[in-house]
Amino acid sequence: MKDHAGRTRLQMGAVWLLVLGTTSACITVPGGPSPAGGATAPPPPPPPPPVTTPAPPPTTQPPVETTVPSDPEPSLPPPPSPSWPATVETVQSGVARLTVTTCDAAGQGTGFLVDDDLIVTAAHVVEGATALNVAVGGEVTSAQVLGINSEADLALLRTTTDLSGHIFSFTDADPAVGEEVAALGYPLRADLTFTRGAVSGLNVDPTASGTAQPLIQTDAAVNPGNSGGPLITIDGEVAGVMSAKRTWVLGTGTAEDFSAEGTAYAVSGPRAYQASTEWQQRTVPVPPETCDGGQESTSADVVIDVQSTHDQATNIAQSLLVHGQSINHGAYETAFAVFTPELQESLGGLETWRSGLLTTYWRTLTLEQVTGEGDVLLADVELRTEQSAADGPEGQECSIWTNRYQMEWDGTAWRIAQVTRPAGPPVECDPGEL
Repeated sequence: MKDHAGRTRLQMGAVWLLVLGTTSACITVPGGPSPAGGATAPPPPPPPPPVTTPAPPPTTQPPVETTVPSDPEPSLPPPPSPSWPATVETVQSGVARLTVTTCDAAGQGTGFLVDDDLIVTAAHVVEGATALNVAVGGEVTSAQVLGINSEADLALLRTTTDLSGHIFSFTDADPAVGEEVAALGYPLRADLTFTRGAVSGLNVDPTASGTAQPLIQTDAAVNPGNSGGPLITIDGEVAGVMSAKRTWVLGTGTAEDFSAEGTAYAVSGPRAYQASTEWQQRTVPVPPETCDGGQESTSADVVIDVQSTHDQATNIAQSLLVHGQSINHGAYETAFAVFTPELQESLGGLETWRSGLLTTYWRTLTLEQVTGEGDVLLADVELRTEQSAADGPEGQECSIWTNRYQMEWDGTAWRIAQVTRPAGPPVECDPGEL
């Protein structure tokens, strides 16, 4: 662009530069008379010598390096928001199915790993237990109660062997009312279930008596068997330990009463964390319940190894473990209940069957193979027992049995329908050696 006085204006980016120029003009060189007058003009003076500009001296300084700023590192995309499917996939391996043996029955509940050998659950799940066994993923092991508080409905178990599932952590504070939560557990003897809901109340006294500890209230659907399981946030942290559900509005169960919907309760996660942290320091477990009918054993635990990959192997292992643990603790009624009614009858009833077991203890159980499908399966087991010579086959004090159990599902549990010994009579072993 041109402006006045012969100046040129250039725009470079956002900066305007002003450049000064010159206009054309005639240059007059003075001289002698005109050649038309006939006079000879003197020669023009010689041109001035060229002006020589000396070159600058060489510099000893190194050349200046120009640093060109590099492009900034591309920013990383934000991490994906947590989702329930992803969270469940991450944490489900740490949810434990508990099978509880008492002197006259067996039951189930849920727990969750807080360390390789520590499981948090509800106190009412394990109260009165003579023996416990735990299934996490494909692993099954025995457990003992390390700490229990019935008023708080909390308990901590220590397993006989380390487990490899997900280790849960607790929230630092109670979740907010309206926050999404989910219950994980094994209700109604089913496989692992996930039910989502929201926190509907905090510091709730379900008895309305003012004496019970305050609980978290949620509308997540729970059923018997969920007790002791984790109530988790979408980040996978434990906000509470499932404790109970309200089934009746008035609590009378009469014709005038009506069922309550969507009202379950959980012990606060921070409170469970505090209790479990204190109990972890203990080295001596809580003594199990003692049943009448058997000798006291120095160690009533059964070491179990599940080698089968059948999808029902852990369930069958837990049923067999209940049977063996019950024998070890003298809970013969519970052990007898693992048989089908038909097998119970063929054995001559409880008293006849138990008469030869007063000194018998199961020591190791290896579930080698499970075959079949549907409600009838075959389980090949190597079993090691110890007993007095009077009760042992051919006077054996230690026996290794190769048993094939026919297991039948009755809608609630796998029960022993038949026992055969494909390899023949048991082989004698050395007592005290595993």
